[in-house]
Amino acid sequence: MRRLEEEILEAIWVVAESGVPSIEAVRARCDEEFTEADLGRLEATGKVSRSENELLLTARGKRRARMLVRCHRLAEALLHTVFDLNWETREAIACDVEHTLVPELADGICTLLGHPSECPDGKPIPPGACCISHRQSIDCRVMPLTELGPGRTARVLFVKTGSTDRAQQLTACGLVPGITIAVFQRTPAFGISFEGTELALDRAVAADIFVSPIEHREDRDEAVGRERVGDLCRHWD
Repeated sequence: MRRLEEEILEAIWVVAESGVPSIEAVRARCDEEFTEADLGRLEATGKVSRSENELLLTARGKRRARMLVRCHRLAEALLHTVFDLNWETREAIACDVEHTLVPELADGICTLLGHPSECPDGKPIPPGACCISHRQSIDCRVMPLTELGPGRTARVLFVKTGSTDRAQQLTACGLVPGITIAVFQRTPAFGISFEGTELALDRAVAADIFVSPIEHREDRDEAVGRERVGDLCRHWD
């Protein structure tokens, strides 16, 4: 019963984003079939009100619907960015996750992804408290390695799973999640160093490596600002 009520609340929110949340429109958008009795329960519990043929969310209903939509779209963003899943798969998973994801974990995903404003489909992600408190911080942002310039350091988070062979090659050279790297060159190859190793990466390879920038890491400065690639472990064309 709880899931059905949450599906109705979510459908009202989504329909209201682009149109009038009439009962017919909400029914067409909702993933679960609902009856007049189901709407009556939502009215009785103070989550929904009616205005002629429209379904309106009360303040209480908006809070719950907003969190459901936020969790759903954050889950989609995570599944797209990290696992490169297709729309059908990530939508099915997100539909389940939205009902069980606690706010603290949703904020953790949001922070990991750099507080995205939209899901992969271009729909707005309602911001959370983490977005407000960390809006000016770059430390928690996730970005492709290609966005870093020379003299920057970052922690590797993951290699896009659509490139399994590349991930295995990088792992063989010691470039694994959690490692801290320094960028010392962008052209002709993308040059990075870590733990005494230097790599020259093709831009397409670097674009598949996602990192979280690190600020003010003076202990890494000796690996920064080099003008040559040096003796490289491996070079990918």
